[in-house]
Amino acid sequence: MVLRIGSVAPPIKVEGWLLGQPLTRFQPGKVYVIEFWTTWCMPSIATMSHLVQQQEKYKNHGLEVIGIAAHERTSTAEEAATKLDAWLTKNFANLNCRIAFDCTGEMRRLWVGLEFSLESPISFVVDGGGQIAFIGRSTQLDDVLPKVFSGIWYTNDYAKAADPEHPRDNPLVVDLDQSLLLTDVLCESFLNALPRGFRVNFAAIRALANGKAALKHYLAMSSELDYATLPYNHCVMDLIHAAKARGRKVYLTAANAKHAKAIADQLGIFDGWFASDATTNLSEPSKAEILAAAFGRNGFDYVGNDCADSPVWEFADNVYGVGLSNSEKNRLIALKGNCVALDRGNASRRTWFKAIRVHQYVKNLLVFAPLVTSHQFSLAKISAAMVAFLAFCACASAVYILNDLLDLGSDRAHSSKRARPFASGLLHLRTGLLMVPILLLFSLMLAATISCGFVDLLAGYFALTSVYSVYLKRKMLVDVVVLAMLYTLRIVAGGVALEIQISQWLFIFSMFIFTSLALIKRYVELATRLDRGLPDRPDRDYRITDLDVVAALAAAAGLNAITILALYVASPDVQILYRHPKALWLICPILLYWIGRALMMAQRRLMDDDPIVFALKDRLSAIAIASIVAVVIMAI
Repeated sequence: MVLRIGSVAPPIKVEGWLLGQPLTRFQPGKVYVIEFWTTWCMPSIATMSHLVQQQEKYKNHGLEVIGIAAHERTSTAEEAATKLDAWLTKNFANLNCRIAFDCTGEMRRLWVGLEFSLESPISFVVDGGGQIAFIGRSTQLDDVLPKVFSGIWYTNDYAKAADPEHPRDNPLVVDLDQSLLLTDVLCESFLNALPRGFRVNFAAIRALANGKAALKHYLAMSSELDYATLPYNHCVMDLIHAAKARGRKVYLTAANAKHAKAIADQLGIFDGWFASDATTNLSEPSKAEILAAAFGRNGFDYVGNDCADSPVWEFADNVYGVGLSNSEKNRLIALKGNCVALDRGNASRRTWFKAIRVHQYVKNLLVFAPLVTSHQFSLAKISAAMVAFLAFCACASAVYILNDLLDLGSDRAHSSKRARPFASGLLHLRTGLLMVPILLLFSLMLAATISCGFVDLLAGYFALTSVYSVYLKRKMLVDVVVLAMLYTLRIVAGGVALEIQISQWLFIFSMFIFTSLALIKRYVELATRLDRGLPDRPDRDYRITDLDVVAALAAAAGLNAITILALYVASPDVQILYRHPKALWLICPILLYWIGRALMMAQRRLMDDDPIVFALKDRLSAIAIASIVAVVIMAI
């Protein structure tokens, strides 16, 4: 629970102190300002600067300012201490207050509750009696502290209505899409309903004929969202909790009544909600009129996310903009005179690289396999292979984005996949829906410069992968066979692009080795669920009890791949291509070692959910791959 004004101040339990003597207890008669902040929230610098001024101004009154960093994104306490010390040194030459940090979550639990985020600075004033006298922003301390020191601030009267910018009877209205949530429930509903088949999608088109409200209602009724795992904006959640702590009413506005009710029930912090239904679309103009009728013009504060909310902001008193661009901020300031900007997290270049899976491009190097195995190293073929590689990278990125959009629910329930850009809300779903056709079109344009046959194969790759993402990956064993086919298709496409006949040995070896890797991936997923005590995934046709069978099949497929390789080395074909074909026998024990080790690492829970990613990070895997390359060069 969030502390309320008048509560007894909890103790300070931190992991370490960066500046000043450790504080073990609050001394009677002294006033303390406890400020929670974080290095990666932009307002923190201004907040800390203001607190430094307050400490200097009231040092003769016995004020103690304590800055607590309790929400740093680091894996260890040592890393947090180093990061915080560097940040403080860079931004503040002469700090005059105590600074502490805590990565254990104890301070959050005691002071604000684990469900309350600390991504936005928040101030607590502890009076001489050890009670919470104020909860809010540091900028309000200019009004609060003089009254506390003068003895005219009382927690049972003044403090509960102390915020002059936000009177207690002024309700806070929060929009749902892209404001409270870092996502859009209409897009979420669409993507959730899309894999449900032709009948559901055709019914959605029919609903659209009856208007946008009918479409929203149908998609909401047809979708099954996990409201607990949706990405919430912590800055907006902080604002709501601070408003509730001051006794204000908080209301939600949403695109559909089903979503509004479900999220209100999930969070338990709203006093009511306004939403569209099957016949009425709560557009911004109608929303403005409804809110003005309910609370009066300038009788409510409003949190929105773009200039489409301008009609509502115009009727609101104080306005909050979430993730606004500079131009949108300027238009809002021109409309209202001022606004409070709230962060939604910025999508960096690294975020986009993660979304398009740049690190997975190594798989597309398979298009070079026909070039390497045939030894036809001409400038024209190398150039064609490069274009084919880029075309597959663009097409694969389109597929990865589409897969992420369709897998939002399961990704958010996964321990690591929930940090993916679309699942976490760092990237807009509409942006993802736009990027899929753009990347696909770009890849087909590149493919067209090679040959029509390569275009057909690339289009077939995209179609098969899309069917896999929507349907086939939910089918036991069919999914691993399709994954092996998709890998092998890259090799076949490389042969078509370079006009090189694919060896049957290479084709068969590829199917077995990639089937083995796909089965190892499924093994890791099942083992993870077993270790965490999770039930079987409802969207997969595998059971945790299948673990031993999956491991056996992975080993069998891998050993069959080595058998095919051995038969190839013993075949007459090798005598034609290699000067020293017997050297290729060395590849068999190296590959046997690598596959066996991969299975052992998976059994020991030391492998990522993707064996390809594991191979890229693993030192011994790198040595094995380099050894195979060296053997091939020696044989040539």
